Order: sequence, then structure tokens, then C-alpha cells
Amino acid sequence: MEKGLKKSMDHRNMLKMFLTIALPVALQNLLTYAVSLMDSIMVGSLGEVQLSAVTVANQPFFLFMMCMFGLSSGACVLISQYWGKQDRETISRIFGIVIRLAVLIGIGVTAVVLLFPRPVMALYTSEQPVIEYGVQYLRVVVFSYIPFAFTNGYLTCVRSVERVRIAVVTYSISFCVNVFFNYVFIFGKFGAPALGVAGAGVGTVIARATEFAIVLIYALKKETRVTLWWRYILKSEKWLFRDFIRFAAPVMVNEMMWAFGSSAHTAILGRMSVSAIATVSIVSTAFQIVTVFIYGASSATLVIVGKHIGEKKFELARKSANWLVVANVVIAAATAAAFLLLKDTFMSFYTITPETKTALDATMVVAAVIILFYSVNMACIVGVFRGGGDTMFAMYLDIIAMWGIAVPLGALGAFAWGLSIPAVYFLLRSDEVVKAVVCLLRMKSGKWLRSVTRNTDGTDDAPLPPQREVC
Repeated sequence: MEKGLKKSMDHRNMLKMFLTIALPVALQNLLTYAVSLMDSIMVGSLGEVQLSAVTVANQPFFLFMMCMFGLSSGACVLISQYWGKQDRETISRIFGIVIRLAVLIGIGVTAVVLLFPRPVMALYTSEQPVIEYGVQYLRVVVFSYIPFAFTNGYLTCVRSVERVRIAVVTYSISFCVNVFFNYVFIFGKFGAPALGVAGAGVGTVIARATEFAIVLIYALKKETRVTLWWRYILKSEKWLFRDFIRFAAPVMVNEMMWAFGSSAHTAILGRMSVSAIATVSIVSTAFQIVTVFIYGASSATLVIVGKHIGEKKFELARKSANWLVVANVVIAAATAAAFLLLKDTFMSFYTITPETKTALDATMVVAAVIILFYSVNMACIVGVFRGGGDTMFAMYLDIIAMWGIAVPLGALGAFAWGLSIPAVYFLLRSDEVVKAVVCLLRMKSGKWLRSVTRNTDGTDDAPLPPQREVC
């Protein structure tokens, strides 16, 4: 009876921790994607060409964002396990590494896009009107990249020490700021000039600057679990930097290759027609919005699994991982149903041609099916495998499935077989089906679980847990 009571308490504690992290992260991402939705609705009211231009022009930022996500998510592999050890000194040093690398990458990407906006646009589309509007947008929005690098890196990492409310507060304020200044500068309200697509860029820059100010003040004045010091940002222990590269680099490469693959989706569809670009823009925005809780659930999974491993509770980590993957699938089923129920509402927000509307309706049905497989992959790759330190396997799986299967099939479907937009979209997302099968097999093997922490002098603090099959 005592054993059963303890098990029940463990489940309740895990559920409480899961919801405490997952709900705020989901809300944070909902606010982030709501900004994209409002941008696309406001710009979409100017016309389909302008909407397509902003969609294409945001591809460099998408790649940059995924690079930042990979960098900070890789750090979370280490942070979650060190948090289980309650080693706050090492966690603060990891934060310093993340901030340093994020800002340096941000400076590099800003320079490239600022100097070569037209060639960047030409990588994704040959439609000249789309390129012209996209260049207008890029020349403004590029100044949001560096503040975003700092803010995103900090807020993603801090959730691994179970601090999630600051992100919700930050993005709530940012959302309001972005929508207001978009309205002012896109349409020329309150005496401001009507800048059109460039006005959307102005709104984004102001919102990113606001986020940066809020997070910097919080990090320096309020946060107690992590210390943001200049000496941690400028210099790091060699052994810790090596561990960071060992576990974070595969995540970063993973996310970048996935991002390049998604960018290839846009390039393939962009060469089909303007209608195809508009379709994927609307579907992608809707998909991101309805799957925010799946992302929140996978983030919570990473923290929970990593924390249990850091506490050396290996059996609990295994059992928690199984339970959390099932929870993610249940969430996905509800999400897919909501997506189908809301698809007509999403479509009503946009001024699109009848041809685009027909393609969009069918593509949304395909996207709803993809959600089920996507949830398994998010739970396993972003949650369990990264929390368990199994970042190299996750990287190989993502790269092979996308670049070896999905992208080639999508290109053949678009250019050789002449398939419809919904069929090409399915082929481009077919990697989700393949990955889901492989992920479940990896879960069953138990080979994903490994300890990645060290003592403060860089020596191993414990042997690796025994590997065995888990049913």
C-alpha cells in the first residue's frame, strides 16, 4: 500500500510539474505566433503579393530563429540535468556561453542580410514584385535580430530551472507593442507615414527592443537561480565549453538542418506559384498556433526527464518518459481535432483568390493528419532524447528523414510529377511519419538515457546508468 501511495504521489508531482512548465511555455509560443498571425493578417490586407513577400523575407529570420533555438535547446540538455544536481554555479556559466554565442551569431546574420537583401530574397523566389516588397521589409526588420538573440537565448534556457512566468509576461507586452506599432506604421495612423510592408518591420523592431529591455532588467535585478555576469559571458571553463559543444552542437546542427529543410519547402513551393506561397504561409501560421501546447509539452518533458537524470533517479526518468510521450499523443489528438474545426475561421482572415482557397482547404486537412506524427517526434526528440542527453541520435534521425526522404520527394512532386499543392505539402512533411516510427523504437530500447553532468572540477560525478530495454 505504501508503494502504491508513493507511486500515486510521484505521478501527481510529475503532472503538476508538467503543467507548471507546459502551460506557460505554450502560452509564450501562442503569443509569439499570434504576432506572426497579426503580421500576416495586416500585411495580407494589402494584397497576396505583399503577404508572399513578407513570408519569403522572413525565411532568413526563420533560419536564424532555429539556430538560436538549437543553441539554447542544446544548452537545456545540460542545464536540466545540472538543475537536478542543484549546481547553480555551472548553470550560470552555461548561460554565459549561450548569451555570448547568440549575440555573435546575431551580429553575423544581421550583417549578411543588411548587405545582401536582394540576393537573399532571390534564393527563395523569382517573382520580381515579391522580391521588391521583401527587400523593403528586410532592410528594416534586420535590426531586430540581435536583441532577439539575447532575449530568446535567455528565456529558453531559464525555463530549464523552472522559471517560465517571465517569458509569458515579456511576450504578452511584446505582442501588444507589436500589434499597435504595426497598425500605426503599416496603415499610417496617428500621423505616422503609411509604410506598408516596411511598417510591419518597424513594429517588429520596436517589439524586439521592448523584449530585450524587459529581460535584461529581470536578469540583472530579479532572477536568483541564475547569475548573469560579464565574466561568465566573456570566458568559460574549457571542460564546460567542451561539454557544451559535445551536447549542444548536435542540437544546433539538428535545428539548422531542419530549418534549412523547412526553408527548402518554401523555395520549392515558391517556384510553383504565388498561390502556393500564400497557402504554405497561412497553413504554417495556423499549424504553429494550434501546436503550441505540443511544443510546451515537449519542453516540459525535457526538463522533467533531465532533472530526474541529474538527481540520479534513472528508473523514474525512464517511467516518466513513457508516460509523457503518451500524454503528448493525447494532446495531439485534441489539437488535430481543433485544427480541423478552426480551419474555416483561419481562412476567413485572409483576402485570397478562389484558387488559393481551394488549395488551402485541402492542405489544412493534410496538416491535421501530420500533427499526430509531429507530436510523437516532438515528445521524443525535443523532450526525451534531449533531456536524456541523446542529442547525436536525434540529429542523425532528423537530417536523414528530412533531407534523404521528404525534400527529394517534395521536389519530385512539384517539378517532375506536377502534383497539386496539398500533395506536395504532404510529401514535404512525410519525414514526420518516418521519424515517429523510429522514435518509438528508440524509446523502447532505453539507449537514449545518459548522464551528462560533472563535478565542479570537470571530473565525472557518476558512472553512466545501465542501458536496458524498456517496455
